[in-house]
Amino acid sequence: MIFLLSLTNQRFMWMRQFLSKQVIRRAIKLTSLFLVVCLLVFTPMSFAQNPAQNFSQGFVNGSAPVVVDGIPLFKLQALERFTAKERTQFANNILREAIATDQPITFDVRNDDSTSATSISLNDNYLLTVTANDVLPGFSRTQQANQWRAILETAIAKAKKERTPQYLWQRSLWILSVIAALIVVRLFLGLATRIFKFQTGIFSKIFFSFSWGAIAIVSSDWFPILRSLRYQFISPFSQPQWLLFFGAVGGSFVFSHYATDLVKLALKKLAPHTLETIYIEIVQPSDRLLEFAVLSICISWSVSLLEPLVPVVYNLLKPIINLFLIGSLYWLSVKLSSRYLRTYGFKLGSKFSPSSDDAILVFETIIHILIFIGALVAFASSLNFDLIGLVASLGLVGLAVAFAAQKILEQLIATLVLYLDRPFVTGDYIRLPGGELGKVESIGLRSTKIRSLGTGTIIVMPNSILVSVEIENVTLAKKIMVLFYMDFASVLGEREYALVQQVIMEKTAYLSGIDTNSTNISQADGTGKRLRVSFAILGSQDNAIEVRKRLLELARAKIAKSLSIHGIVFTMEDPTVYVQSPITI
Repeated sequence: MIFLLSLTNQRFMWMRQFLSKQVIRRAIKLTSLFLVVCLLVFTPMSFAQNPAQNFSQGFVNGSAPVVVDGIPLFKLQALERFTAKERTQFANNILREAIATDQPITFDVRNDDSTSATSISLNDNYLLTVTANDVLPGFSRTQQANQWRAILETAIAKAKKERTPQYLWQRSLWILSVIAALIVVRLFLGLATRIFKFQTGIFSKIFFSFSWGAIAIVSSDWFPILRSLRYQFISPFSQPQWLLFFGAVGGSFVFSHYATDLVKLALKKLAPHTLETIYIEIVQPSDRLLEFAVLSICISWSVSLLEPLVPVVYNLLKPIINLFLIGSLYWLSVKLSSRYLRTYGFKLGSKFSPSSDDAILVFETIIHILIFIGALVAFASSLNFDLIGLVASLGLVGLAVAFAAQKILEQLIATLVLYLDRPFVTGDYIRLPGGELGKVESIGLRSTKIRSLGTGTIIVMPNSILVSVEIENVTLAKKIMVLFYMDFASVLGEREYALVQQVIMEKTAYLSGIDTNSTNISQADGTGKRLRVSFAILGSQDNAIEVRKRLLELARAKIAKSLSIHGIVFTMEDPTVYVQSPITI
């Protein structure tokens, strides 16, 4: 009993732990989804009124730093005639040229009483002007200029020191020593793992990765060239707009990854069960394609943020992103429409006609053509190319194309007539105007394929011809085999036998629906006094069969009258037999 209680308690604890893990995972998942939605929905709101203006303010009206060897010193503001970037670029070029020479560098602060302007000079050459916009709160122009002069002197002295051979050799020796030490530690650690048979695990990877990263960071900070390269690479991305761009790109991958989960969750909570079933049957097989389409939409929105930042890069990426976006949406639309028609279209069509598959496939092809035209027009519009206007402005070329496509349009309309009138369907046996008998293999968008029963080859007939000629549908006909016996008083000689055959064929030839090729007259026994006559009555409706039976009775009376003139008398003791049988080809 105690054992059972302990076992039950253990199971209960295990289930509680399992459920708690499931709840935690679900909570983390929902929280992540919520944060992604907030990032993608609420972030663009601050830029909704005029995104280009908001982005460009940081470049046109913002500040730019004066930089020495990759170290920003202070920032200059824009003036009426010059942007902040133009001002700092002028000063940075002068400082770079001065550092590259061996001459001593001195800075002076000058006040022009006539213009009330305060400027900083380098070796008696103009460097920059301190404006009212540049001055920090609590400082005058002269105080601000003196502070900047001190900062420049310190930075130039540091730059001159870092270019001396002694400094370069010392720092290089430190870096090489640390690299050699890491290599030695790596070798000893490898030998130790082989000798003592122990696993270092992930800790050694973290340690060496961190060590190499630290060497790279320290090297880029010690050497002026590396520090300048680091600044040139990172500084363009220091703006908040770039942070938003990279956040949007990262959020695009996260959101596209969970897009299908969000749709499933929404359908499960909000939509009826039938809609959820449709999603499982139609959309779920293309989940990967749906994720790629959502990713393309999000990336397209993210790349649009680059337009005010780097127009050249934006104009380069825009056609590529639009191609992926429209291509993924086109492919997704084709897949979903095909799967929907083949899943529900066939079921719906089978209720009206068992052979409606070809019509569904033709309709599917037409939808795919329309989707392709829409995708082509959308891609052309994204490139500011008026495709519709171009086609409309072609004029004579359009008329030539329309004339060339006249036959194709005629065949398409003929296909529509075939599906509406349905003189034959796939699988029917038909007789062509030339007498060729064949089986309908398929009804396409332009032509119908018929397999000849005589040669076994495929006859491709344009639909426009099939709707304008007389086609005999053998399958639709009902075949009734008629059998009766004629008993004669005396034995029929060859002349009398031939005469009987001739009269029977003449009196039944004029009857419509009688297949003369299947009429058979033969001896029923060896006495020569009894003949067996068989006919085949063809018809597509029950009332037509009844009419032809009546006509056959009249024809039999005429046969008896014609033979009696020649002295041939017969009786029909056995009743006429009517047997319904399928058409034999």
